[in-house]
Amino acid sequence: MIPVFFHMEVNMLTIKQGIKLSAIIDKLELKISDPSASQKEVGSDLIMQIISKAYKAEQEIYAFVAEINGCSIKEAEKADLIQFIKDLVSDSGAMSFFKSAVRSKVQG
Repeated sequence: MIPVFFHMEVNMLTIKQGIKLSAIIDKLELKISDPSASQKEVGSDLIMQIISKAYKAEQEIYAFVAEINGCSIKEAEKADLIQFIKDLVSDSGAMSFFKSAVRSKVQG
């Protein structure tokens, strides 16, 4: 039996993971409404955006989850999406990447 969720420790995104995450951010058209908000507030906002738009980047999300967790795409399809997103936005390295990527989209 495949576990529903694989514990993830991002701490540092590799270039490959960053590119995959960038593609997801772009496809989902994620926006940070208040860049000065707390990490928890930004995380909550991003969770809602990702959940409501996940279908737009389905394959990219599977590939990213598989990359982070070191599992197959089939196994990644069974991961707990909400828990994965919560872990991702609570990770300071990933949150920094999110904020930077979204800010650069707004400025560009």
